[in-house]
Amino acid sequence: MPTNENRSDSLANPAVPGPFTISEVVYAAPGLNYSGNQDLAQYIVFQTPTADYQTRTLDISDFSDLPASPTWPFTAANVPVNGLLRVPEGAGPFPLCLIVHGNHSPEENSTPGYIYLLELLASHGIIAGSVDCNFLNGFIGGENDARAIVHLEHIKQFQLWNEQTDHPLFGKVDLSNVMIAGHSRGGEGVGHASSFNRLDSVVPDLGDPPVPIDGSTGLGPYHFNLNAVVAIAPTENQYEPVDGPVVIRDNYIILHGSRDGDVRDFQGYQTYDRAHLIDLDNPTQEAEGFKALLWIYGANHNFFNSVWGPDPIDNPFISRSEQENVAKVYLSAIAQGTLLGRSQYLELLKDFQLSHENGWIPDTISLVNQYQDPQRLFIAHYEEDRHLTTISPPVNGSIDTSNIAALELYFNQRSSGNLYQETNGLKADWDVSGKSYVINLNPGGLPTGDLDFLALRTGQSNDSKNLVDQLQNFTITLSDGTHSYSVKAANIAPLLYPDYINAGARRSVMQTLRIPLSLFAQQGVDVSNIRQITFLFDEPIVGTTTYSGSLYFDEIQLTH
Repeated sequence: MPTNENRSDSLANPAVPGPFTISEVVYAAPGLNYSGNQDLAQYIVFQTPTADYQTRTLDISDFSDLPASPTWPFTAANVPVNGLLRVPEGAGPFPLCLIVHGNHSPEENSTPGYIYLLELLASHGIIAGSVDCNFLNGFIGGENDARAIVHLEHIKQFQLWNEQTDHPLFGKVDLSNVMIAGHSRGGEGVGHASSFNRLDSVVPDLGDPPVPIDGSTGLGPYHFNLNAVVAIAPTENQYEPVDGPVVIRDNYIILHGSRDGDVRDFQGYQTYDRAHLIDLDNPTQEAEGFKALLWIYGANHNFFNSVWGPDPIDNPFISRSEQENVAKVYLSAIAQGTLLGRSQYLELLKDFQLSHENGWIPDTISLVNQYQDPQRLFIAHYEEDRHLTTISPPVNGSIDTSNIAALELYFNQRSSGNLYQETNGLKADWDVSGKSYVINLNPGGLPTGDLDFLALRTGQSNDSKNLVDQLQNFTITLSDGTHSYSVKAANIAPLLYPDYINAGARRSVMQTLRIPLSLFAQQGVDVSNIRQITFLFDEPIVGTTTYSGSLYFDEIQLTH
C-alpha cells in the first residue's frame, strides 16, 4: 500500500453516471444545407437544430481559411456555431463543459466522438457540449488560433442563451464554472483559448493588424471564468502566437497515451512545463492555478474519440473501451472537482493510485501522473544556473553531489533522445549501492510555513543502468540535525521504465512523488527546521539484486 495521506477511498466512481436525467440537443446556425455534397452527408444532423437552439455564424477569416476540399456550404467569413449537447433536466444553474475534436478527415464528422463523455458529465449536472470544428480539418495548418476563437464563441453562445428570457437555457448556465477540453489540435487550441480569453484583441500572425475580440466587430468579448483547461493528446505550436509559445495561466490538465501514433513525441509536455512557471524574480509568488498530467501506458491517439478508427501504429495498445474508461474517470473527476465543488476528486490528479485502489481503472493499465499546486516553495528547480551545488533562492543552503554522478541539463531531445520537455533538471547515475544526492539547509533556510508535502518529479531514463520494464527505487531521508526518518520512493509511487512510443524509441515521463511531512513529524523529525534532505541510492531495482540506475529529477519543493 503506498505511503500516503488524505486518501479518498469513499468516493463514488466518477465514471458511473450521476442522478440527472438528460436531454439531447443539436444546436446549429440557421439555413445550413449540406445536402449538395454527398461527402458531407454526416453533417445533415446540423440542418435541423433542436427547437429554440438556432445559433449564428462567425467571421474567422482573419484567423484561418477553410480547406479547398470538401466544398462547405459557407466560407471562413460565416462559419456556423454547431454542436451536440447534453443538458441535465432541472432548474439549474448548471456548470458548462465544452469539448472540441482535433484534425481528422473532414468528410467524417468528429463531433459525435465525445458523446460518451457528454452523457456522463450531464448525468452529474453539467451542461456538456461537443463543438463542431470539422470545417477546420483537412490539409491546412496553423489554424489552431481559429479553433480557439470558435471554442470561445461557443461559450459566448451559452452566455447569450442564459440571458435570453424565452430560451430553454435562460438562467440555467452557471458561467462562473466553465471547463474547456480539446483533443489533438483541439487540445492545443484550448491553450490558445485560455490565452485569448484574457485579451481584447489578437494579432494572428506577424505583420497582421490587431483583430478586436472585444465585441466591437462581432467576436468576443470573452473573459470567461475558465475553471479548468483540459488537453487530450495535444499538438504544440502548430500555431505560435506572435509573442512566443503559449503560456497557460488557468488550471491546466493534460492526458496523453504512450502509444500515440499521431502526436508521438508528446509535444504537450512542453506546454505543460511552461504553465505556472517559477518566477525567478519573485520565487515565492503563488501560481495562478494548478497543473496536472496523466501519461497512460498503452493508450493511443484515436481511441479518445469514439468515431475515429484505430491509430496508425504497430505496437499493441489498450482496448478502446479501456481507454474510454480512463477518459471518463479523469474528465468526470476533473469536472466534478473544478465545476461542482467536489474537491475530493482532485486528489486523483495528485495520485493516480486512487483509481487503482478504488477499482475505477484496472491496475493492469500503468499510469504516471504529475501535479503541481499553486502554493509551492522550490528547493531545487534547476532554472537559475547549471551549477550542481546551487540551491534555489530564497532557500538557503547548498547541494552536495560529490558522491553521485550528476548532471544538470535541459530536458529536450538534444540532451537526451527520450525527453521532449521545456525545463532544466538533474540526471543522476549510479552503479553501486550507497551513492547519494544531499541537500544541506542552513538553520532557518527552509521555511515550511503551512506547506505539508515534500514533492518532486522523478523518472527513469532508458539508460542501460536501468533494467527494461523494471521499477526503480531509492530512499528519501529528512533530518532536523537530531532526528531523521526515511521512506522508500517505491512506497510512494512506482517509478516505471519508459514505454515504447514508436519504432523502438521510448519516452521518459517523470512521476510526481508527494510525501506528507507528517510521516516524518510522527517519527520525531522537526519538520519546521529541516536541515538535510538526502536521496540515497541504496535500493536494488525492484524484484532484482541489481544496484544501479539512472533517474531524472526536477522541481524538488515543499507544497500543499
